[in-house]
Amino acid sequence: MNTRLKFKAKERAVVIVAHPDDETIWMGGFILKHPELDWTIMALCRASDADRAPKFKRVCERLGATAIIEDMDDEGNLDYEQTVAEAERIVTKYFFNLPIDYLFTHGANGEYGHESHIATNEAVKHLLSGGQIKAKRAFCFSYVKKSQKLYAELRPAAAADLTLALSKREFEDKKSIMTSIYGFHPDGIDTNYCTNPEAFKELK
Repeated sequence: MNTRLKFKAKERAVVIVAHPDDETIWMGGFILKHPELDWTIMALCRASDADRAPKFKRVCERLGATAIIEDMDDEGNLDYEQTVAEAERIVTKYFFNLPIDYLFTHGANGEYGHESHIATNEAVKHLLSGGQIKAKRAFCFSYVKKSQKLYAELRPAAAADLTLALSKREFEDKKSIMTSIYGFHPDGIDTNYCTNPEAFKELK
């Protein structure tokens, strides 16, 4: 891990993602390695999902984090601009003017191009620049596809400011959350998206 991050116990760290499981896929190792932080994880979608919502809450317990899950539409009923606006409304509802030490969210490329990820990134950046939410330091996930295949694995982007290499055990712990709690197949797309190393770009 880049030595520019010097954590203090109980500093507030907030993760804002589109879906339950994004927190684990893109930075589960980071969260597991830093239990000294006061973690809150927000999933913008799937609060009404009778399968995924309770699993998300169990995952947050495993990660030692406070869980927030909302019900932003993820079925294509909102266009992109409406999705950004709804993400901004939800994030502001919980974090308006709340001091945050470290904030993490999706990358501008949506990791593999997912529109809800991209909209989440835009919403968070807009709120940060406008001062509606305040973070001492903010980061987005920083990954690119290894190939042009539709479901290609991801690697850290060359522009990443921070990378975190997980040990074999740490990576297995991260993937076990996907399989034993979320219930994904060990060789399924979602589990295989799990990244090692994990990578982040600082939002200036």
